[in-house]
Amino acid sequence: MIWLVAGGTLLAWYLLVRYFVYQSHSNSRQSTLSQLCPSPDCVRCSGSLKALYSSDARDKLKRMYGKYESLTVHKVEERLTFDMSALGESRRPTVCYLRQMCNEPWHSQKQEYLQNLLLDSYSIIKGEVAAALTNTGLWSVSDSNATGKWQKLFLYNQGKKVEKNCQAMPLTTALIEGLDTFMSGVIFGNAFVSILNKDSHISAHCGPTNLRVRCHLGLQVPEGDCSITVSGVSERWANRECLMFDDSFLHSAVNKTESQRIVLIVDLWHPNLTLTEIKIFSELFAVKQ
Repeated sequence: MIWLVAGGTLLAWYLLVRYFVYQSHSNSRQSTLSQLCPSPDCVRCSGSLKALYSSDARDKLKRMYGKYESLTVHKVEERLTFDMSALGESRRPTVCYLRQMCNEPWHSQKQEYLQNLLLDSYSIIKGEVAAALTNTGLWSVSDSNATGKWQKLFLYNQGKKVEKNCQAMPLTTALIEGLDTFMSGVIFGNAFVSILNKDSHISAHCGPTNLRVRCHLGLQVPEGDCSITVSGVSERWANRECLMFDDSFLHSAVNKTESQRIVLIVDLWHPNLTLTEIKIFSELFAVKQ
């Protein structure tokens, strides 16, 4: 009888501790979610969209064995995960992670040909952005991860072409669509103009995947404290220069000057992926209609 009472008391204490642990985790998760954007379609912020793609990923890969080289598909199956629990806080993408990939956060020297293409059209891009600045209806204001004001003009938003905005910047759109490494039609593929207003800060966060690198082309960069930090290393933007980085690493941005910082942002396939792997991931993460 004493043994039963003691056992019951221990069980009660155990359940009580579990309850408080659950509440703590729940509150922490709610606090994190409150910092994310409210859109149910956002790849980075919506857990439901992650579940939508992870639920049938294995079945899709199985069907690719007759279409692509079997060994390549098999390696993708082994390396791709949607479980980030084993990753550290400094690199924890929100949707998926490909193991055995490059661990370098910065990639500016690896795609010089692409930088040259963008720089050759620099005046055209800057001219179209200047014209778009007068049309406030094209711009959205991001309220996630930012203090101050962060504005975006999307040409492609998570793989989907924003026709109205592309019509306002047709030459820039054509240039981006002509890049063979642009993630067109894939949920991780974005192309947009980003304005970080004066005295603004984008808090540290991780992107959705390590399948891409993100290119920033400096269009209007003020003098002073205006920089981006990726995996603890800070770099300043510069006019007519590109910064390329793997945004699955923790990164943040700051503009403590009295002027706007304007960059063109384009998402590209990671340079360490093979052409066959890119085709596989293009099917696996194609925008769902």
